[in-house]
Amino acid sequence: MPKKSLEINVLTAAKQRIEWTFDNFQKIYCSFSAGKDSGVMTHLVMEEARKRARKVGLFFLDWECQFTLTIDFARQIYNEYADCIEPYWIALPIKTWNACSAYEPEWTSWDKSKKNLWVRQPEPISITEPSAIPFWYEGIMFEEFVPTFGQWYAQGELCACFVGIRAQESLNRFRTLARDKPMYEGKPFTTNTVENVWNVYPIYDWDTSDIWKYHGKTGKSYNKLYDRMHQAGMIIVTGK
Repeated sequence: MPKKSLEINVLTAAKQRIEWTFDNFQKIYCSFSAGKDSGVMTHLVMEEARKRARKVGLFFLDWECQFTLTIDFARQIYNEYADCIEPYWIALPIKTWNACSAYEPEWTSWDKSKKNLWVRQPEPISITEPSAIPFWYEGIMFEEFVPTFGQWYAQGELCACFVGIRAQESLNRFRTLARDKPMYEGKPFTTNTVENVWNVYPIYDWDTSDIWKYHGKTGKSYNKLYDRMHQAGMIIVTGK
């Protein structure tokens, strides 16, 4: 699929997509990873939520073993936007594939049978009781939990999940956006995931440099782990 110029800058385009989403969806939440891209997306979504005096869900899956600076940033975002979010900081036992061991192909975060080995304790804001998330069951995989959360959050209403992926990051993410897929009202930055729930990718066409230009010009909070990466010699790779 050839690229098509919108003849507006990516920041304006992202804001227009977010405004359109608020106009068209009854329920809205952000899938927030506390990375650089989802951080920018969350700032933009919360800016619109405040304009409209509307609360949106903020979904963060706490894997227990994330970097301290990542947790610091997540905590900062939850505090910064406490007035306009419905907080869902998930710290439940959830399984995922384990690439760090040849002997344990799966790993479970917040495994209560291994509490003495936890990397850290859950945040006070965390959802740690399975009864708070009715669809949770022992052994649920990440790949099932995430879309089922969206369906549960929607409660039968039309729901948008903001996701901060960018096409530049990888071929798989480019294909997520460029492939033939169900789109809401023909918008290429949307795709259907489960019944009534649509992913919305407002910054899909941003370059890595656009992410850091945004921070440089706005002074918005970001994950300081990227400063450490830069100090360690990592460079910014752009598509330009």
